[in-house]
Amino acid sequence: MNHLWADHRIFEVDEGTILFGVDHASLFFIDGQTREVIQRLGSHPFLDLNQTNLQDREILSELQDARFLLPESVVGRSVPEPFHPQDIPLGTMVLEVAQDCNLRCKYCYAEGGSYGGTPRMLSPQMARKAVRLLVREAGDRESVTLVLFGGEPLLNMPAIEAAVEEAALGERETGKRVQISLTTNGTLLKPEIINFLQRHRVGVAISLDGPPDLHDANRPDVAGQGSYAKILPKLKGLLHNSPAPVAARVTLVPDQWGRIEEVYDHLMGLGFHEVGIAPASPITTELLPSFEQEEILLKGFASMACRFKQEADKGRILPFSNILDLLGRLHLGQTKSVACGAGFGYLAVDAEGNFFPCHRLAGEEIFHVGDLDTGADVEKIESSLAILTAGKEKMCSDCWARTLCAGGCHYENHLRESKLGLPPGSSCNFIRSWLQLGIELYAELRSTGADPLLERLEKRAAC
Repeated sequence: MNHLWADHRIFEVDEGTILFGVDHASLFFIDGQTREVIQRLGSHPFLDLNQTNLQDREILSELQDARFLLPESVVGRSVPEPFHPQDIPLGTMVLEVAQDCNLRCKYCYAEGGSYGGTPRMLSPQMARKAVRLLVREAGDRESVTLVLFGGEPLLNMPAIEAAVEEAALGERETGKRVQISLTTNGTLLKPEIINFLQRHRVGVAISLDGPPDLHDANRPDVAGQGSYAKILPKLKGLLHNSPAPVAARVTLVPDQWGRIEEVYDHLMGLGFHEVGIAPASPITTELLPSFEQEEILLKGFASMACRFKQEADKGRILPFSNILDLLGRLHLGQTKSVACGAGFGYLAVDAEGNFFPCHRLAGEEIFHVGDLDTGADVEKIESSLAILTAGKEKMCSDCWARTLCAGGCHYENHLRESKLGLPPGSSCNFIRSWLQLGIELYAELRSTGADPLLERLEKRAAC
């Protein structure tokens, strides 16, 4: 029987050679002999194991057991059937309770929080209606996620309170758990708000971009003044005795990417429980990075990977969410057939009750896919996703990272390709480099017996 090679890639690391199986995101250390056989026979379109010598056959049989060699008769059958939005029950709702903001961040994709419209607030009644829909449409899910978002959500505490109260009611009536999180710039925090959030175990992420000079350059208020000094005094109450981890959510523009470690250390020094750092979305050509800037960003992430490994050697987890999320997925062998949950059990609801497949696409009529009165329109969701993924099939099918990436962020691609006119795939090299960095770190951790630490990340990756 003829066999064909499954798609794979070989990585060389200090600890040895890694064989990565693309279709299943599987990772194996291999010895030099196995590597030689793969390189020598990997170009053969068909392999008959019975026609190989005994030594090769033993290695090829092991590769067959690990699904790197597939019988010709099953090739093509392993491709999963595409799934459809109507088959996925609602699991996550991003509720834009305030489409307005008291800051004017330089990189804001929401146009000052209004998403291109007039500033407006979600009514408490509509907030309750949205949460009821989330719980009702969750199918057999045991838990759902409600994200309170903006703009700046704390501008609209009545809607937040209504949403949280309705979530608690939904939990009592259905037995489902409603996990609630909120992203805020932190300027409007005060004791009574902190008390409410902590009492209801709302997970909080604070948008804070590091030391004052960086943060204030990125996130001025409406008068053009820095906002760092307004946030800092309010953090102590939020971080003190918090029932849930409080994360710092960092966004940096390209000329700040050389300060990754400094930003991380500054924020952890303030008492945050976890830090995540993201490059700013290129909402204008000025925010498009150069190749040299992307290399600087990767170097910064590589430094954080080294620090993660150093902490792991001591049995500790470095709370850097970029790495935590990637390692968790690699440890579980999670693969992607779609880039994210947008439209697949994930909906954003704007302040007027309109639905969008992703919160970042709010306000763009072409991606309007229903509302609280009429429900989600599956055909519109599918047409929106078709627009966002057009032209990616062949490009992604030839990429070794496709099951870890599945095309990348829809919104980022939409920005680069539809708004800035860049060719598809302009961010692919960076994404592949980042994923390779994660694979190499994972291999290092496995080689030094860090499995118990990695297992602690499984719950996070499964969410």
